[in-house]
Amino acid sequence: MILYVVTDTVKSYRGSEGWFRTQKVLEKLSGDVCLTLHFKRMHPRLVRDLRPAAIVHSGGGTDYKDYDVLRFEPYRRAVVESAVAQIGLCGGHQILATFFGSRIGPMRQLRPGEPDPAGYRLGHFKEWGVYSVRVLRRDPIFDGLGRHLRVQEYHYWEVKALGPALKLLAGSRDCRVQAFVHRHRPIYGTQFHPEAPLAAYPDGFKLLRNFFRIAREHARAAGPGRFGEREG
Repeated sequence: MILYVVTDTVKSYRGSEGWFRTQKVLEKLSGDVCLTLHFKRMHPRLVRDLRPAAIVHSGGGTDYKDYDVLRFEPYRRAVVESAVAQIGLCGGHQILATFFGSRIGPMRQLRPGEPDPAGYRLGHFKEWGVYSVRVLRRDPIFDGLGRHLRVQEYHYWEVKALGPALKLLAGSRDCRVQAFVHRHRPIYGTQFHPEAPLAAYPDGFKLLRNFFRIAREHARAAGPGRFGEREG
């Protein structure tokens, strides 16, 4: 089973069907059943009880100052205490990075005369659409992919500085941290949206298939006695 954690507000979780469209994408790519739940339901005990093969953390459109996702301690503990493979997508990438000591914030203000690609967070620079991301460090999550990925981006926040537990994997011209991995655990983040379906740009789907393969291999290696619970 895959856990898909919605990291936005309860109102967004209840009011949008998009989370469940993504659930279907994750089921197709993983070949496994996917359970969608809000981050307020997350707790280390739940992860131990459900024994998921992987945890996927969603993006979101609400400013972090307007709700408590970064301060909700059961969710933070579920992330940092679990031995399960995890990946954060866009906002989920920023949240996981924060839980491991990173600094996040808006990218920058638009310069005078600079066009705004979206009617969202006016005045802020954004990556909005399909962009090129450069792989800076080889990792199994990039198996079968080239040095440059073409992926979808929809964000105006970014990871400004990675915590010491995380390694930089990919970046772009305007966003230095496009992907990271934990130094000792199969925990990944992507600033881009690999789950967004776009037939002309399949790199995101390939990356997620690689992640689910990594997750299965990690679960097998951990064995039933340690599954879902980190050592030490």
